[in-house]
Amino acid sequence: MSREDLTFTGERLHEDDALFGADLARHRAAYHHAIRMARDLGLERVLELGSGTGYGTAELAEALSRVVAIHRVSPLARARRSRARFVRADLGAMPLVRGGFDLVVSFQVIEHLRDPRPLLETIAGQLRPDGLALVTTPNRLESDGENPFHVHEYEAGELASLLREVFGEVEMHGVSAIGPARAFHEARMARIRRIVRLDPLRIRHRIPGWLVEPLFARMAVRVRRSIARDRGATPQVGLEHFPIEPIGPTGPTGVAHDPCLDLLACCRKPLA
Repeated sequence: MSREDLTFTGERLHEDDALFGADLARHRAAYHHAIRMARDLGLERVLELGSGTGYGTAELAEALSRVVAIHRVSPLARARRSRARFVRADLGAMPLVRGGFDLVVSFQVIEHLRDPRPLLETIAGQLRPDGLALVTTPNRLESDGENPFHVHEYEAGELASLLREVFGEVEMHGVSAIGPARAFHEARMARIRRIVRLDPLRIRHRIPGWLVEPLFARMAVRVRRSIARDRGATPQVGLEHFPIEPIGPTGPTGVAHDPCLDLLACCRKPLA
């Protein structure tokens, strides 16, 4: 395994370290939801925009027959060994025919963009008229707000309004956390709050990105090690601890005190 495979930068999820197992399960929940929907609706041609290291794309390709992934950098070698077709490209120069996919997914991407419109127009443009698009992003109401790679995080209503500019139909769902996943989330948030209280003047937000980004990566590892040390083991969290349900007036499960960690939008009827 290459050194690149093992290096955690903070920008993309580190799936090689057991410390990040709960984070990986949280993100994998969206991929498994996409697989279920594709099978239930008979969606065959799948496109992923912003595939990152490719671990989720590989899962899509294992379950579904025709998967294409676009990202600005190459995925890890083990992902390239999957049945997915990986294409290195920017959103502004898509090497694909418009309207050729039944399902388009873009998971944990939109929060990295200063202008999300090109991404959303690309999603809509690559989708068949009767196709489905799935978009996930952290729920700002449950986020620590400290990730320097996140340009803008969204609340459910804000994201829905943005998506309705390019889709005729948008349904909002949430990726919740229950049991040990909720306990891990609360423990992580508590530790982050203790750390940021050491910087009441928010000097960290004025530090150049080249300096703050590696510091963020180190702190992410330190926080998870602290949780594992206090509990005697890394959290045992699986997909079953991240249910996905429609977002209602008081939360994804109708319980106001248990808001979702991630927003998941189901989009149909592309306007582009």
